[in-house]
Amino acid sequence: MVDAVSGSIESRKDFKKTPSGQYKYWKQELDASEKNLRSFRNEGTKIVSKFKGGKHTNSPIASKNNFKLNLFHTNVITLQSMLYGNLPKIDVSRRNADPNDDVGRVAAEIMERLLNNDVQDNSETYNSVLKAVLQDRLLPGLGVARCRYDYDSASGREDAPLEYFHWRDICWGWGRTFSDLPWIGFRSYLDKDQVAARFGDEVAEKVELQKQSTTPDKGEKSVEEDDGPWQKAQIWEIWDKVEKKVVWVSPGCDKVLESKEDFLKAKGFFPCPPFLLANQTTTLYSPTSDYSLAQDLYNEIDTIQTRISIITEAVKVVGVYNQAAGEIKRMFNEGTDNDLIPVDNWALFAESGGIQGQIDWVPMKDISETLARLRELRDETIGLLQQVTGMSDIMRGQLDNQYEGVGQSQDKTKFGSVRIQSLQEEFATFASNLMQIKADIIGSHYEPENIARLASVDTFMDADKQLIPQAIQLIKTPALARLHILIRPESVAMLDYAQLRGERTEYLTAISTFLQASAPIVEIEPSTAPFMLQLLQWGLAGYKGSSEIEGVVDRAIETSLEAAKNQKDKPDPEKQAQEAAAQLEMMKHQNNMKEIQAKSQANLVELQADTKSDVMKIMADLKADLKVIAAKLNADLQTEAIGSQINVEQNAAGVDAEMQKDLFAHELKLDEMAKAPKPNGGSSE
Repeated sequence: MVDAVSGSIESRKDFKKTPSGQYKYWKQELDASEKNLRSFRNEGTKIVSKFKGGKHTNSPIASKNNFKLNLFHTNVITLQSMLYGNLPKIDVSRRNADPNDDVGRVAAEIMERLLNNDVQDNSETYNSVLKAVLQDRLLPGLGVARCRYDYDSASGREDAPLEYFHWRDICWGWGRTFSDLPWIGFRSYLDKDQVAARFGDEVAEKVELQKQSTTPDKGEKSVEEDDGPWQKAQIWEIWDKVEKKVVWVSPGCDKVLESKEDFLKAKGFFPCPPFLLANQTTTLYSPTSDYSLAQDLYNEIDTIQTRISIITEAVKVVGVYNQAAGEIKRMFNEGTDNDLIPVDNWALFAESGGIQGQIDWVPMKDISETLARLRELRDETIGLLQQVTGMSDIMRGQLDNQYEGVGQSQDKTKFGSVRIQSLQEEFATFASNLMQIKADIIGSHYEPENIARLASVDTFMDADKQLIPQAIQLIKTPALARLHILIRPESVAMLDYAQLRGERTEYLTAISTFLQASAPIVEIEPSTAPFMLQLLQWGLAGYKGSSEIEGVVDRAIETSLEAAKNQKDKPDPEKQAQEAAAQLEMMKHQNNMKEIQAKSQANLVELQADTKSDVMKIMADLKADLKVIAAKLNADLQTEAIGSQINVEQNAAGVDAEMQKDLFAHELKLDEMAKAPKPNGGSSE
């Protein structure tokens, strides 16, 4: 992981393929990675110290009475309890719950037994690995574990144990996401004898041995009491994804100790799942601790609590008195119940204001008000911290009031914070991916007989035993096995026997309900039994934990199919008699049909002749009627024509008479005008 400033590598080809040349390349990669991780590791050291209640503090107040309220420890412990409590139970199931994939079902059952048996046999190891990874995620923000393969040639024993790596003992190449990382390095510490046994005496003499410390990196101050008595060598096991090789190097030894081709054959090459990384971004694959996001609030709470502690020391009965009035001191040192202390010069004592004039107290009211205000401010800051971190009182399972039940509080605990659910899914996904790598290793390396022995396949139901060889062969092909069996992220859950009992009760209830509903149908028609059983198998395939009993259902289906086939092949006398009677009845029916058909044909011929005669008669009548209608229409047309001509002539005569009348009137008027006298008295002539 070489940054832009210190980057000096241009091409891997610049480094020779010799052990010495490859060491130079990996030395630069490791140095660059550790340089970029230095600030994270320094911060992680402070966070762990904060969790343990270390002496150092970022509070500006320095006092021997420095009192810190370690809410960070409380919050982390609460989260640990919520995220991981008991040894998990692994659930392996068929992908898509396909009821016809019996080989996949048996393979899933075998793999589930292998994983769960290993978890039970190595419960302490699994507990320590998962708890350590989770704590590293909640403290510095980086949790790492991997799986390896061990084989003992003498005994034939095979194992794929989990291995925890401290957050200081991990390096990786530059990348924005886990899939982009070109390499991952795991650091181990071996003494000289272990180095000689692993790499030979020559290497043991060359490696650099140093005092084992909790802070082995350069530039970090070691705490003397944390150092161990042994001198050990740092051995880096580097998984090179680019070259598909595994390389071992040790700082101080100027050559690669060993180099191997990929021997694990795990999906994704790396022997570990994506790191349990806090607050990952796509800028760079690097953790940011939860504490660093809220450290200002944690420090402010410590500051306020320190002030509260200092002021609390001042809340005491303290005051001053007039030294000349010695009776005041005697009153506190010698005074008892119902006792009087004499005053030598009462007049002077009274003139000085008596007791009130001789003594004055520290202003307790002001101090108490300041203390009360600081406590209010501290509680407000704690409330703000709980909101920022998501650790509200609801998430602690506390009741809001006296009338709220425990069940309500549990519901709030379950659904009150999306952040908590996200952390649960994150941790479950990491554990599942770790188990998936283990399953891949088992499939790639374990001998079939060891798989069968470790899974106790001899206890399988008889219906499934014949499928065991095919199921083991499926497991032995990891790429194909992943298409049939699946370890889902949410399936890694804490073992809950009440939940397991509830699931089986629900399973049996479903079977009972279906059988009651289908029994009448099967009783009426027995041949439907295989169909009903196949419906039952399809429905039950979706139930968690049903894989063990599905073999019984498969056997029942086969039995019902064989019974139906045998019943079909076996001759039934009663049925034969019924078939013969039916055939005889069919023959009678056919004869009757022939007679009916002959009669129908004769009737049809007669009907056709009668119909032809009727049609001819109807046609003749129609022709006669048409002639009458045509004659009548012709007479009507002639009558209409004559009437029209008469009307025309009458109209013409009327018009002529009117014209003659108008002409006569006009002529008469002209004669009258001619006979009329002229205006000057003369005649018109």
